[in-house]
Amino acid sequence: MKTMSKMKFVTLTLALSLAVVGCSSNGNGNAGTPTNEPSTVPTGTDEGAKETVELSFLVHETPNLSGQFWDAQIKKVTDKYPHIKINKIVSPDIDRAKYAKQLLATGDFPDVMISVNPAEFAASGALLPFPEESLAKFTQPNANLIDGKQYQLPWNTQTYPTMYYNKKIFDEVGVTPPATWSEFMEISEKIKNAGYTPLLYGGGSDPWATTFLTVAIIGSDVYAETPDWVAKRKNGEVKFSDPAFKNAILKWKEVVDKGYFNEDGLSLNYGQLEEVWFRGQTAMYPMGSWYISADAATEKDFEVGTFALPSDSGDPVIAVFTGGGTSVSAKTAHPEEAILFATEFASNPEIMAEFMKADGSIPALVEEVPFESTPLFDEQLEQLAKYKPVNSFGVEAGDDALLPGIKDAFDKMAQDIIMGADVESELAKLDKLWDDTAARMK
Repeated sequence: MKTMSKMKFVTLTLALSLAVVGCSSNGNGNAGTPTNEPSTVPTGTDEGAKETVELSFLVHETPNLSGQFWDAQIKKVTDKYPHIKINKIVSPDIDRAKYAKQLLATGDFPDVMISVNPAEFAASGALLPFPEESLAKFTQPNANLIDGKQYQLPWNTQTYPTMYYNKKIFDEVGVTPPATWSEFMEISEKIKNAGYTPLLYGGGSDPWATTFLTVAIIGSDVYAETPDWVAKRKNGEVKFSDPAFKNAILKWKEVVDKGYFNEDGLSLNYGQLEEVWFRGQTAMYPMGSWYISADAATEKDFEVGTFALPSDSGDPVIAVFTGGGTSVSAKTAHPEEAILFATEFASNPEIMAEFMKADGSIPALVEEVPFESTPLFDEQLEQLAKYKPVNSFGVEAGDDALLPGIKDAFDKMAQDIIMGADVESELAKLDKLWDDTAARMK
């Protein structure tokens, strides 16, 4: 393992900040600094004079992020600010936004939450915007603004998804990472004929685990050509049933119809996917960059490489998301301490280093983050530096976010198509849901 240099992250940050379309403007064409309240972040000095303040903090546990992991990171902040006591709330499943909605409806909305899409909550006035002092700690402070304000600290970048591949199977079959979509289909057929499963997907209790490849195709085929597709959909200029989006879904359906996916996908939840992957019988695994951490921590008899899903033309793009940090409730009884905790947690280099190790996070912090890299992590960084970044469908945030409920409906649509539903009919339903939702929100 080798130490990741600060320069590598600076170069990557500059590339992403210039290119990622998820960086919203302040309305006049320039990504200006938003005006936010409250105006200052407490310094946490004079701890002896402070009374203990209790805050609730909503987190989510995954195979990479255990309860003990969250406890250790929380302690890094509370050791520094001992007057803050954190009551950790754990989402019952990985869909923490759904759980946050339930808590809001019951009057139990947490003081602080992390990696919860803020769009719907900010629109209803449930979140506080962050002050300039908080945003100054991040390299892309204006990523995913909502009406010129920042409601979620943009602390990291992740690819969502990229393609990981089993080098042992590729070598045995005699194939290499594809440069075009047609080559991707050709190698999938060769892998299938050799007795291996070309691609892995899941579902079960996690419908979003069904659509990783679908999201990658939308990135390479739709967003690469129309980076502001969601804005155009909001303006009624494009639809899901239009040829560009429909053809992306049809390409994914061809993969399904040719039997390139595992047959038991709809019975596997997200947590089971890695277990299947590490058995070494699947050639390709579309997944977010958080997989890199599991790869480094798991003993296996094959090496893993990565490539971005190619388009028809072969022009390389990669779907990315920058954001995912902490948000603060507008209903908190302790706004200053909540802002302080949220800012410290998201900007602490030691905490970010642990998330890099455990969850493949790529930092977007101003302060240098010490980290021991791996070859696969370096390979991912090289892709981010040279490929055209596009938004990742379904996890867009800020003014670029999908309307509420659309991604859930999209995931269900994919599962229905796998079960035999008609693509055109399903896309028409999605368009109707969008239009009905937009009408209700006016």
